[in-house]
Order: sequence, then structure tokens, then C-alpha cells
Amino acid sequence: MPQGMTDAEVRAKENAAEIYLSSVNGLAETGEMINIDGRCNRVASIFYGHEKVYLVIGENKLEKDYDSALYRARNVAAPRNARRVGANTPCAVNMDRCYDCSSPDRICRGLSVLWGKPTGSEFEILLIHEELGY
Repeated sequence: MPQGMTDAEVRAKENAAEIYLSSVNGLAETGEMINIDGRCNRVASIFYGHEKVYLVIGENKLEKDYDSALYRARNVAAPRNARRVGANTPCAVNMDRCYDCSSPDRICRGLSVLWGKPTGSEFEILLIHEELGY
């Protein structure tokens, strides 16, 4: 977080940005893009509010179909992200799967699925031939 700014001020600046850069937790070869988010600011920004959205996706997030991409988001990406942020959740401790827990540290509070780009928005999806993120 930039020095001297509150969390709310940083989020307000993020929301006002013309360009938004993000990724996804799972991408199905059938086209669905899946994200799990704790605060839901990331999924909200992907859906709406910016002139252009860039999604940079590593090939490690590519799965054969929707169910596989959802499984990856819940049971691979979410536990790794929970551990990265120091969450005290069963998935962060065991690193094996989602426990659908009720922990106050839970980072899985919102699930989004994009079947295509939202109407009236400009999107670029960049699939990178290397592992990027979780």
C-alpha cells in the first residue's frame, strides 16, 4: 500500500483507474474464466468500471473445461493465495483443497464466471506460455 494512504483511499484510486490489469484463477479451454475473491474488488473491477481490462493469464491456469477450471480455482489457487496472505484457514495450513470453511480469514467470499466479455467493455486476454501466479 502506498505510504500515507488508507486502504479505502487505495481502493478508490483503483476503482477510478482507466485501465485495469488482472488475471484469473482458472481458464477453461471452452472459454469460461473463473475468479475467487475475498474482498470482491478484483472481480468487480473485471466486470465493470474501467475503460479497458487486460487479463494476463499463465498457461498453468488453463484447464480442459468449466468443471476443471472451477476445481483449479477452489482447490489449487485459493489455498496458495490463502497461504500467501497469511490466512489462518484449513486450506492455507494443509495446502490440499478447499474446506468451504467459515473462518474469519477466509479469502473465498466471491466467485465469478465470465462466459465472454461484458457488453460495452474493452477486454484483452493475453495467454502467456509460462506459469504465472496461482
